[in-house]
Amino acid sequence: MRIKFWGVRGSTPTPERRNSRYGGNTPCVEIRLANGTLIILDCGSGLRALGKNLLREFGERPIRGYIFLTHFHWDHIQGIPFFLPLYRKGNAFLFHSVLRKGNELQGAVEGQMVGPYFPVNMSVMGAERDFHDLDEHPVNLNGATISSAPLNHPQECVGYRIEADGGVFVFATDTEPGSAFHDKTVRELARGADVFAYDAQYTPEKLAADKKGWGHSSWLEGTRIASEVGVKHLVLFHHDPDHDDFFVDGLVEKAQQEFPRVSGASESTEIMLPKGSARQADLVAESNRRQENRYQIELPVRVEWGRSGGQMYTADGVSRDVSRRGIYFVTSGEVRSSQPIQLELVIPDEVTHRGDETIRFLVQPVRQDDLNGAHGLPQAKTGVAGRIYPEEAPPIAPTGLEEEDEAP
Repeated sequence: MRIKFWGVRGSTPTPERRNSRYGGNTPCVEIRLANGTLIILDCGSGLRALGKNLLREFGERPIRGYIFLTHFHWDHIQGIPFFLPLYRKGNAFLFHSVLRKGNELQGAVEGQMVGPYFPVNMSVMGAERDFHDLDEHPVNLNGATISSAPLNHPQECVGYRIEADGGVFVFATDTEPGSAFHDKTVRELARGADVFAYDAQYTPEKLAADKKGWGHSSWLEGTRIASEVGVKHLVLFHHDPDHDDFFVDGLVEKAQQEFPRVSGASESTEIMLPKGSARQADLVAESNRRQENRYQIELPVRVEWGRSGGQMYTADGVSRDVSRRGIYFVTSGEVRSSQPIQLELVIPDEVTHRGDETIRFLVQPVRQDDLNGAHGLPQAKTGVAGRIYPEEAPPIAPTGLEEEDEAP
C-alpha cells in the first residue's frame, strides 16, 4: 500500500511561498494498493494536482477510482470541479460517505457546481459517477478493508481506517478532543496503526482558548492518542492556514519530545507500507528534511536529463528555494524524467568577485507545478521540487543541444 499526500492544509488553500515546503493545498490523500486499486481520501484543492498526475500516468487508459469523503465542508470537496479525470468519458469514480441526516452525498458534491457558484454543472463531466452511503459496517474493497468512525466536528465528520497489503493507515482529520464518546472512537480507530494522520491544526493553547468548539485538535492530543493505542508513526495533518513552514517545524519538534516517531504531512510525501511495517527510516528522513534551514535565493540553473535511446535534454532556469537536501527551481517546459537529473547551480562573478562558480549535483524530481503565469511570470513556466543526492554528481558532459532546447 502506497500513501501519497496531495493536500495537507486545513480550512483554505494558502498559495504563499512561506508555506511552500509543507504545501498550501487543502486535504487530499491518494492510496494505491498493490493490485493497483486507486482510493482517494477527501477532495480538497490537492485533488487538482492528483488529477493531472493520473492523466499523465494512465494516458488513454480508463481510470477507476474510489473516493471516500470525511465530510462536506468546502475545504474537503472544493477540488472536485477541477479534477480533470471526471471530465473524461470512460473513467469511473465511486463516491462514498457516511449517511448523515439532511446531508445527502450526491447533493453535497454536485451542489457546489450549480449556479451561481460555478459556470457549469456536473452534467458536463463525461466520467461515470456513482454515490454510495456508508453505514457503521466495514467495506471490503478489492482486498482492502475500510472502516469508519465518527469524529467530533460541526455538521459531523468521520475518520477512516484502511487495512490492506498487510499495513494499516488511519486518517482522522477534523476532530476536537473533549467528547468522551468521540475520544473513545478515534482511539479505537487508530489502535495499532502503522501510520496515523491526525488533525493538528491548532496549538494546545489556541485549542483551550478561542478555538474551542471549532472542531479541530492539536499535536499534543495526537501524541497522546499515538502513545496510548500503539501507533507506529504519527503524521501531523490539516495545518492551520496561518502556520508557515517554520511554525509547523516547531510543532513537529514539540511533538517529537512527547512521541519520537512524528512527521509533518507535506505535499508529495509518499509512505510505503510493505508487510504491515511503516518504513520508519524514510519517514524520519522526510521529517528531518522539512526541518532544515531553507534559503530563498535566485541563481541561474541548468538541468540535464537522459531519455530512452541515450538522447539528452537540457533546460535553463532559476533557483527559488535551496536547502541542504532540497531545491526548488523554475524553468520553461517540463522536466520529463522520473530518474535523477543533473543540475548546475551558477554563482555569478558579481557575487564571487573571482569569476562564475558552478556547483553540480544530482537531483531527484519529486513534484512539478504548472505555474502558467503565476508569481508574475510573463509566460508559462514549470516549478520543479527535487531532493539533492548527498553524493557528488559526475561532471556534466556537453550534449550539443542549444540552450533553448526543451523536452518534447
